Amino acid sequence: MGNFLETIYDVLFKPRAAMEYIAEKKLTGQALVMFTIGMLVPVWAIYSGMRGLPGVAVLGSMFALQFIGSLFFWILGASVLNFIAELAGGRGTATGLFAALGFSNLPRVVVIPLGVIAALLPDGLSGVAFGIIGLIVAVWTLLLTVAAIRGAHGLSGSKAVLVLLAPLLALIGITIAVVIFLGSALVQLPFHF
Repeated sequence: MGNFLETIYDVLFKPRAAMEYIAEKKLTGQALVMFTIGMLVPVWAIYSGMRGLPGVAVLGSMFALQFIGSLFFWILGASVLNFIAELAGGRGTATGLFAALGFSNLPRVVVIPLGVIAALLPDGLSGVAFGIIGLIVAVWTLLLTVAAIRGAHGLSGSKAVLVLLAPLLALIGITIAVVIFLGSALVQLPFHF
């Protein structure tokens, strides 16, 4: 591994080893390029498909905001997942995980060619094909994210999945606690009709 194309090849065909290497070498520059390509290729395809429509000028600023927001959540996500991975016994660094998570955006690039193929299918099949493509890309991205956590922190697969699910489980737990608290508070209120 070394140059950007070799790193992409390794992420495609040897994701765990590639993510370990990316995290160890802290390839943040390459990760930023991958993240940018993963963001801009789908956005560019949508923009070029909508160029003739009214209101397209606003889309440019919306895409810029989406890029900035995605970059913010990439940084925040890497920070939170790094903290949880360290609590789970991981021995990596935040910068390494940040770099590895950048390459988990690779499936976004594949959406465009697959979307073109799906658009060429008959009407009844194109909707199903778009749904299948979306599911494949989502699952592939999640698998690469687990490989990034696993490779960056040396965790087992099950611990890496738990690290990824921990923020969602915490949010669900907090929501349930708030609902129970509010429900019990409402029961205690005297109602006068």
